[in-house]
Amino acid sequence: MNYLAVIGDVIDSKSLENRYDVQNNFKACLQAINEKYKEEIVSKFSLTLGDEFQGLLSPQVNIFQVIDDIILLMKPYQIRFGIGLGQILTDINPDVSIGADGPAYWNARQAINYIHEKNDYGQNHLAFQSDNKLTSKVINSLLAAGEAIKNNWVTSQQEVFETMLSENIYAEDFNQALLAKEMKLDPSALSKRLKSSSIKVYFRTRLTACDLYQQGLEEETK
Repeated sequence: MNYLAVIGDVIDSKSLENRYDVQNNFKACLQAINEKYKEEIVSKFSLTLGDEFQGLLSPQVNIFQVIDDIILLMKPYQIRFGIGLGQILTDINPDVSIGADGPAYWNARQAINYIHEKNDYGQNHLAFQSDNKLTSKVINSLLAAGEAIKNNWVTSQQEVFETMLSENIYAEDFNQALLAKEMKLDPSALSKRLKSSSIKVYFRTRLTACDLYQQGLEEETK
């Protein structure tokens, strides 16, 4: 059976003056994520070192929504993510992910190494790796395109995205009137922000990447 392994670490954590506070925030963040996605998490996100964590999830989850939630909870600190798809060869402890090993984690570590080598001038902090090299290449291209969109957002556009995450909206199609009401915005003002930010295109890149790795799993089981 295949799983999604996630390895993450805080970028430049050793240079942070308030490293202890960051670690405490990290713990609270992972607890919140473990609770929100408890149905999809196979082995809970756990701190492996002071500034590194890992977790194991069902491949049916939208892993990119999970990651965007972690990024939001950990603002303003930047996190590097490696996602690996593959099997687990050891026993799985649902309460803590430390000690689990296998191709899923090996691929996640390769994805982390990929980010170290190719981060698009510091703009991209996320990569995916599976045993299918072509699928991985296409997914990473989609992720990089999404990061390029996100890095151009101004504060007002970022606020739209963060509100959507907090309302559990992660799709191109949604009720814009309700979102405008939640943000206390005129619907036309929200439409302008959505258009100028390409937020819907961002979601399209993420959802297509998700479809790709899930489709690959379906083809393997046929």
